[in-house]
Amino acid sequence: MEKNADPAVLDKLRSLVTMNESLKQQEQEFKTHCREEMTRLQEDIEKLKTESGQDNEEEKERNQLIDQQYTAEREKLQKIRLLMARRNREIAILQRKIDEVPSRAELTQYQKRFIELYSQVSATHKETKQFFTLYNTLDDKKLYLEKESNLLNSIHDNFQQAMSSAGAKEQFLRQMEQIVEGIKQSRIKMEKKKQENKMRRDQLNDEYLELLDKQRLYFKTVKDFKEECRKNEMLLSKLQSKGAS
Repeated sequence: MEKNADPAVLDKLRSLVTMNESLKQQEQEFKTHCREEMTRLQEDIEKLKTESGQDNEEEKERNQLIDQQYTAEREKLQKIRLLMARRNREIAILQRKIDEVPSRAELTQYQKRFIELYSQVSATHKETKQFFTLYNTLDDKKLYLEKESNLLNSIHDNFQQAMSSAGAKEQFLRQMEQIVEGIKQSRIKMEKKKQENKMRRDQLNDEYLELLDKQRLYFKTVKDFKEECRKNEMLLSKLQSKGAS
C-alpha cells in the first residue's frame, strides 16, 4: 500500500501518526503529573494543618486555590483530548483516501475488462451494420425487380395494340428505345456509384490497416512499459533492502 500511495499523502499521514503518538504520551505524562501534584498538595495540606494549626478560613482559601488549579489543568486536558480526536479524524480520512486508490493489479484488471467490453460492443456494432447493409441491398434489389416487372408487364400489355398499325408500331419502337436508353443511363450511374464505393472501401481498408499498426504499437509500448515498471520495482526493493541492512 505504501508503494502505491501518493508520497505527499503518505508523508502527511506519517506526521499525523507521530503527532498522535506524541499527544498520547503527553496526555499520559500530564495525568501522572496531576495525580502526583494532587497527592503532594493533599500531603502539604495535612502537614500544614498538623504543624501550624491554621484556621478554617486559610484552609478554605487554600482549598479554593487548589480547586482552581485543578479546574485549569482539567480544562487543558479536555483541550488535548479534543485535539487528539481531531487528529484521529484526519488520520482516518487519509487512510480512507489511501484505501480508495486502486493498486497496479486492480488497474490491470480494469484495463482487461474495458478491452473485453470494447471487443463485445465492437462485434455487436459490426454485426448490426452488416444486417443494415444486407437489408438495404435486398431492398434496392426488390425495388429494381419491381421496376423490371412493371416494365415487362407494360410492354406485354401494349404489344398487341402497338402491332395493330404502322404508326402505333413506330411509336412503340420509339418508346422502347427511350426505355433502353434510360436503362443504359441507370446502368452508367450504378457503375459510377459502384466505383465510388469501391474507392471508399479501399480508402477505409487502408485506414483500418494503419489503425491496426498503431494498435500493435500501442500494445507493444504498454508491454514494454509494464516490464520497465517491474524492473523499477525490483531495483527499488533491492535498494530498500540494502538501506535497511
